[in-house]
Amino acid sequence: MPTMEEQTQWKEQVVDHLEIRKAAYQLLVDFLGDTPALESLVSWRNHPELSRLSELSRGARRLHEELKLIANQDLYDEFASLREEYRRLFSRGGELPVTPCETMYRASEHMIPKSYAQEVREMYADFSLYFKKMHGEPDDHIAVELEFMAVLIEKMLGTVMNEERYQRYMNGQRDFVLLHLKRWALKFGRDLEQHADHPIYKAIGQLLQDFLAREAEWAEQTGTKQLLQ
Repeated sequence: MPTMEEQTQWKEQVVDHLEIRKAAYQLLVDFLGDTPALESLVSWRNHPELSRLSELSRGARRLHEELKLIANQDLYDEFASLREEYRRLFSRGGELPVTPCETMYRASEHMIPKSYAQEVREMYADFSLYFKKMHGEPDDHIAVELEFMAVLIEKMLGTVMNEERYQRYMNGQRDFVLLHLKRWALKFGRDLEQHADHPIYKAIGQLLQDFLAREAEWAEQTGTKQLLQ
């Protein structure tokens, strides 16, 4: 039977794992959900979690280096440049090969077209989550799927978890990574890195690939019981 010290240790490890994952998901949402806000640019430039992510991901390290290069007097110009790059990449008829939605990226898997928006919407509803989209994005848009993961993790960090609830939330994250994000978002990350001109968006594309590869490995290899023991 674990001692009180050992129980505290595994709790700290679990919390640390959740916090770094939440930071990565939230960072990606901030840059992929809409044209970036100046506040987000300033916040992530000085965010301690980005430093921690840089130890785990080449893409995060690349992003951190790019953000640190921005002088204070150049922040607004960089902000304007990022907004223009976002529009160039993501607007209707933008530079990306297809709209950054799961349905579009997985279209070749099916002889008869299939929409994944309803499928992910049902998974959101299982956790009583419904997302307001600023520009009418479908529920399988990259930013909405990433935000779903960030919210699940945030709920775990902000709520007292018994073992049953803990398993439910962790299994929900694991299933979503394996059934959805792993199936298409890595390819989207490669497309973003390839088609972006701005070095920050190239870094975001690489970070998305690095991070979701780790998430897929975690989802495939780590059982809930292992984390609880």
